[in-house]
Amino acid sequence: MAFIYVQNPSGAVFSGDQLELRIAARNGAKLHVTSTSATKLHRMLDGSAFQKVQLEAKQGSYIEYLPDQLIPQAQSSYNQETTINLDRGSMLIASEIIAPGRLARGEIFAFSRLKLETQIRLDGSTLFTDRIVLEPTTTPINIRGVLGSFLYSGNLLALIPGGNAKGVYDAASSLDMTGEDFRLGVGALPGAVGIIVRVLARSSSTITRLMEDAWSRIRMQMIGAPAPSKRK
Repeated sequence: MAFIYVQNPSGAVFSGDQLELRIAARNGAKLHVTSTSATKLHRMLDGSAFQKVQLEAKQGSYIEYLPDQLIPQAQSSYNQETTINLDRGSMLIASEIIAPGRLARGEIFAFSRLKLETQIRLDGSTLFTDRIVLEPTTTPINIRGVLGSFLYSGNLLALIPGGNAKGVYDAASSLDMTGEDFRLGVGALPGAVGIIVRVLARSSSTITRLMEDAWSRIRMQMIGAPAPSKRK
């Protein structure tokens, strides 16, 4: 399996940035894609930043797209659109983690706006769209029904169209669902295409541990191998 590390040469995301990432895996290709470190969204007093991510998995291919945390700093505004195009017989795992800000500076939900949209398409037809819009300066997010008392949120998609989606669901369901500092849930996606794992946690170390545990268990079910150690 090839390992690809994506690095932003500027070290962070700034107002006016227009970023695009395209990854395509052909028949038989297997790759792991991650970032070199967390994605930092700097203060944006004027305007916003945008990133478009396109993942394409052809029949017989396997993609892991597991970037590090997204850290929205105070007064940042960011939009991200992720499109996942799948063929039957492909497999893909993708995740995202949202941090509350720069906790060491006392920054908690001080960003202006964060919009993350993920669309899953199978054989050219849209199956599922997940949209997260957070605007803590106008709408509180530390309330019941949003994040509650938790600081970190994460999603992990495990997609296996035409494969053993039930086996993947069962593997994820073996995870710990509740603890003093976290909550975790697993849901099946439309068309038996796969699952989504959602996590809320109070610390960076907790959500990282939970997401890596989910990745490893699901990976074992999908390709028969546990998660490797990340070299970074």
